[in-house]
Amino acid sequence: MPDGIKKVIVYYVDIEDEKEAQEFIREYGNPLVEVELRDLKEVLHEIVLNDEVEYTLTNTEDGWCVEITRFYSDRIAQKIDAHNQKLRLNTGKKKARQITLEEAENGEETAPVNFSPIEISENGLELIELISLDCTAAEGVWHSDSEIKIDKKGYVIRNGTKTKEFWDGTITSTQKPLRMKTRNIAGDETIIDMNTH
Repeated sequence: MPDGIKKVIVYYVDIEDEKEAQEFIREYGNPLVEVELRDLKEVLHEIVLNDEVEYTLTNTEDGWCVEITRFYSDRIAQKIDAHNQKLRLNTGKKKARQITLEEAENGEETAPVNFSPIEISENGLELIELISLDCTAAEGVWHSDSEIKIDKKGYVIRNGTKTKEFWDGTITSTQKPLRMKTRNIAGDETIIDMNTH
């Protein structure tokens, strides 16, 4: 290593015995350089990918129709996975709970605790809160020429007007959309350039 280096961080995927690795570093390493070991899996766990949106754009008699065919949010998937793992652990603890003396005297057994994980559908459309189309500008300040919000019950609020329609995965506009903005239920927004479509 070049002179003047005081600290080195080594990222690892798997170490059989971290204490043994630390001892090896102390015994054979440079005593003037601090070596820190970090688990690469923890670093990768903190990386969040942008939302993925798959759609079709169709020119109809009434204008343009954008149909969202698939939506995936890495951030929400991670949060749901963490929630499900926590529930799974808590459920396991409840199943393993020892019955009290009173329950044993009455002949009661611990009731099994059902675990129902949160699952995302195949197309993931339930993760979308808002879709907005900009038919005016391909870049710069956003112009919401057509917008839908989906409420908690799945009803559509179209351009600020509440409806009793369930969202069918589409949004329409009279002009060709240049950009589309999606907002997931966690509030993350993704802007998609539709000029190439």
